[in-house]
Amino acid sequence: MKNTKTIGYSSAIISVTLMGTLGVFIREISSNEYIIIFSRFSFGLLFLIFYLFLKKDIRNIKTAKFSPYLAMTGVLMAITTLCYINAVNSTSLANAVFLLYLAPLIAVGIATVLLKEKFTLLNAGLLCLALLGILFLLEFNISFNIDESKGYLWGIGSAIGYALYIVLNRKIPETIPPLTRAFYQFLFGVIVILPFLDTSLFNVSTKDIYLLIAVGFFHGFLALSLAITAIKNLKTIEYGTISYVEPLVATLIGFAFYAESLTLLQFIGCAIVFCGGMVQVVATKNG
Repeated sequence: MKNTKTIGYSSAIISVTLMGTLGVFIREISSNEYIIIFSRFSFGLLFLIFYLFLKKDIRNIKTAKFSPYLAMTGVLMAITTLCYINAVNSTSLANAVFLLYLAPLIAVGIATVLLKEKFTLLNAGLLCLALLGILFLLEFNISFNIDESKGYLWGIGSAIGYALYIVLNRKIPETIPPLTRAFYQFLFGVIVILPFLDTSLFNVSTKDIYLLIAVGFFHGFLALSLAITAIKNLKTIEYGTISYVEPLVATLIGFAFYAESLTLLQFIGCAIVFCGGMVQVVATKNG
């Protein structure tokens, strides 16, 4: 059990740190969001297949009984990435990533219903704390003007998609190894995004090609494979708390590379959301 938790926590920390750098690539790539998503999953799939060949484990992608949750989580990966990319392009990197990271707290609520995981007063309090943090992040200025609020709407959409992804990964049978899960999730992610591609796929610049391959390797193959390993070995609450490393990485990158700053209210909102996650870390450790 201790070894399983160590693998889970180690995989989670590396994964979310890598994911925290995704915003930089999104900002630097001129290709549209569908090409970015397609590249993330297709190159990620190719790197995974190459890795399985090197390990001589390619036969392990076969499953005795295919789980529909493999397909569902692949679709959710694509939806989450699409929403997140649009959020990054519509609002600041910090706003996009902190909205995305409502997901772990939402996932706790969903897991209570679908997975019958224990839900305590502390969990309820943290969910309320997250909502308060988002209100601060939005500076209590909730607009119904699509032009002003679309970044927030995309961000909330990414949070819901990611929360469902975390929970439904826990529904995949334990007998299916992490890399087999990754193979099918990449595959279905590619299938979902294919209909949205257009001829611009054939006019990608040389610079973008290198960046897209990097996205496929770091944010596809490495980050998502490690995330799947972490989710398999950790409870929803445990994975969710570790994932709060990503907003810190993204915020520091936004500050360092894009001179993005936070207002006092937004800083308080970020602090509230982050502190909620840290409280859960301590609770999990002492539980």
